Amino acid sequence: MTDLARILDTGLGWLYDTVQPDDAHQQHHGIQLHLPEANRWYGFCPSGAQHRPVVSVDVINVEWVDNGPNTQQTPANPLEPGELPTLVRELYRRGFESTGTWNGHPGVSGSVGLVRPAHPRLAAAVDRYRHGCTIHPDRSVFCDCEQWTAGFHRVVHPDQRTTPAAARIAEETR
Repeated sequence: MTDLARILDTGLGWLYDTVQPDDAHQQHHGIQLHLPEANRWYGFCPSGAQHRPVVSVDVINVEWVDNGPNTQQTPANPLEPGELPTLVRELYRRGFESTGTWNGHPGVSGSVGLVRPAHPRLAAAVDRYRHGCTIHPDRSVFCDCEQWTAGFHRVVHPDQRTTPAAARIAEETR
């Protein structure tokens, strides 16, 4: 990924346009797309706060400042003061309204809740994950049997190209 626009278009396309197989299960934290040039990664969580999608931004390589005798350290390279509001504006320009934000500057991560639920087939894949292995229910989501692990391999991941719907929304809002 080379820029924020492409990351947002790809991640949002995965959340909202990608049809997941009926036998796939997706861990609820979703996917991460990296922007190393900016020392950031962006997360696209299909079911987070209030079971709604969450887009997050995180510092990839955190540098810490030693505060002397106390045990707390401060990030030397936190999110910028306007970084989370800028992310909210970029999401809104693409047609995605926010339910609110949390964390952000002066921390090393920030999150934006989205109003619209993720694609129903992606939400169903997350529900299947949350129910755990049906063959070994006592192992829940920690099962390592062949059937359970195969469900993770069936998840359709983004191909790193902009999907038609995300591109259309991006074009309409520019």
